[in-house]
Amino acid sequence: MRASMTMVALAAAMLLAHSAAAQGVFVYPQQGQDAQKQAQDQGECAAWAQQQTGFNPNIPPPTGGSYQGGSQGGAMVGGAARGAALGAIGGAIAGDAGKGAAAGAAMGGLFGGMRHNDRRRQADHAQDQQMAQYNAARDTYLRAYGACLGGRGYTVN
Repeated sequence: MRASMTMVALAAAMLLAHSAAAQGVFVYPQQGQDAQKQAQDQGECAAWAQQQTGFNPNIPPPTGGSYQGGSQGGAMVGGAARGAALGAIGGAIAGDAGKGAAAGAAMGGLFGGMRHNDRRRQADHAQDQQMAQYNAARDTYLRAYGACLGGRGYTVN
């Protein structure tokens, strides 16, 4: 029973150590620690760093795709259709619905495209902020991980 618990703990430690290795960290034993002791120390330090920082290195970074606004062409066509309808009404009142519809379509398409670009910029900005927050949390986690291993006699880069 004791041997199987040790194996489970070692496997968990190796999994946690692997997640730190995937983060691009190099660990060198300065006090002659063997591979089993290094895996155990890395696993324990990874768990400690996660507990201290709240950052889980096993969760992938945020990716693109948060903006669901469709194509710019669709925004322009929708804007043109709305503009044409409003222009036709305005033109009918003025006596030439055709010219009003054409002018309204042109303006509606222009403004529809502008709204699309604005939403795209906002989505890009939000993603940039998420990535910055992720990178800052990851850096804090790696500092904690390195501090723990440094205290156990390892060089971490």
